Amino acid sequence: MNSETTYLTDLAAVLWPCGGLLGHGEFAGARLARRDRGSQYLPVPNARNPRIILPAHNRTAATRGIASFSQGHSLGERLRSLALTGAFATGLAPLLLRDRLYVGAGPGIENALASALDREVFVAIHLGPPRANRKPVLLLLAPSGRTIGYAKVATNGLTSRLVRAEARALRHLDESPLKDVTVPRLLHEGEWNGHPLLVQEALPVGDQTDRPTRHQLLRCVAQIVGLGTVRTRRLSESPYRRSLEERIAVLGTRPEAQPLREALRRLPDVRIPFGAWHGDLTRWNVASTSRRAFVWDWERLALDAPAGFDALHYDLNESVQAGVHPGVHRWLDSGSRLLRDPLMAETGLRPHTVSTVMALYLIDLATRFLADLQPEGDGSVTAVDDWLLPALDGLRIRAGHEAARVG
Repeated sequence: MNSETTYLTDLAAVLWPCGGLLGHGEFAGARLARRDRGSQYLPVPNARNPRIILPAHNRTAATRGIASFSQGHSLGERLRSLALTGAFATGLAPLLLRDRLYVGAGPGIENALASALDREVFVAIHLGPPRANRKPVLLLLAPSGRTIGYAKVATNGLTSRLVRAEARALRHLDESPLKDVTVPRLLHEGEWNGHPLLVQEALPVGDQTDRPTRHQLLRCVAQIVGLGTVRTRRLSESPYRRSLEERIAVLGTRPEAQPLREALRRLPDVRIPFGAWHGDLTRWNVASTSRRAFVWDWERLALDAPAGFDALHYDLNESVQAGVHPGVHRWLDSGSRLLRDPLMAETGLRPHTVSTVMALYLIDLATRFLADLQPEGDGSVTAVDDWLLPALDGLRIRAGHEAARVG
C-alpha cells in the first residue's frame, strides 16, 4: 500500500463506519460485500491515485459524477472524462477499472445524508490531489439522477475547521446577498461519525456558463470586497496587519517565518482599502455568464483583507498552469494590470499601492500554506523558498518605488 491507498482506506472508515476493503477485480472482498449486502465503489483512475470514487453498479450516479467533477478542467481532462463516461454508459467501466473499494453493510454516509435531507440519496465522491486541506466532496443525486446538492465531510483538524468555517460563511452570505453573484444555500450542518458535515445546494453551472472574462472576474471580485464595510486605512493601523503578524508568529521557528516577517515590516505604510475576499477564487470555484457569476467553496472567506486579493489569487493560479516559474514571472505583470483596472479603482485601490497589495498577498499565501502544513510537518515547503520568497523580494522593492513617487 502507498500513501494514497492508505488515505483511501482511512477515508472509507470515516464515510462508512462498517468498514471498507480494497481489492482488485473479483477479489474475495466482493463475495464479502455480496454476502453482507454491502456496496462496491470504483477508485478512479485507480486505488494508487484516487481522484474520484464512483458507485460500481449505478451508471447514472457514476456518469453524473464524472461530468460534475470535470467542470473547469483542461481540455485533456475533459476528453478523458468523456471517455470514462462512455465506459460507464456502455457498462464497460467495471471491466476496465479493476480496483474496488468494498463497503460492508450497515449505516454509512448515504444513510446520514438521506436522513438529513429526508429523501433517498446516491453519491459520487471527489477527492482531488493530495494536499493539507484535502477532503471528500460528495455529489448528491436523487434516484432520477437529478443533482440535489454537494456535501463535505471533514477528516482531520484542519478540514474540520474549514468545513465549520464554510458553514458560517454560507450563513453570512445568505444574510448579505450579492447583486450579481450567486452562492449556494446551506441545506444542512451537522456531524457524521464524529466529523463536521455540511450540505449545500448545487449551483446552476453547466453548458451555459464558462470561466469568467477579465471584466466578469473583476466585477465579481469588487462585489465580494463590498460584502462588508470597506475601510481605507494605513497598513500600520489596520487590524489585518496585526492579524497577519500574529499568524506569522504562530509559525514559530520555521526558517521561512523570519523572511516573511521582515518583508511585512519593510513594506511602505500606504493607505489601502480593506474588505472581504473569498480566499480561494480559482477556475474550479467560479463560473460565469454575461450577467452573473456563480461562486462556491467559501471555506476561506475573510471579511478584512486588502481589496484585490481575489483577483491576484485567480490570476496566479491561471498563470502557473503551464509552469510555475514562467507563470509567476507573467503574474508579476498581469496581476499588476488587474489591480490597476478601473473596476478595482472603484473599491478605493490606488495605483501607487498595487505592488504593496501584491506583496501582502504573497505573504498571506505563504503564511497560510505553512500554517496548513505545520501539523503534519510536511517537507514540501520548498515551494515557498523556490519561487514565493524571491518574487516577494522583488515586489517589496517595487512597492517602495511606487510609494515614493507619490510621497
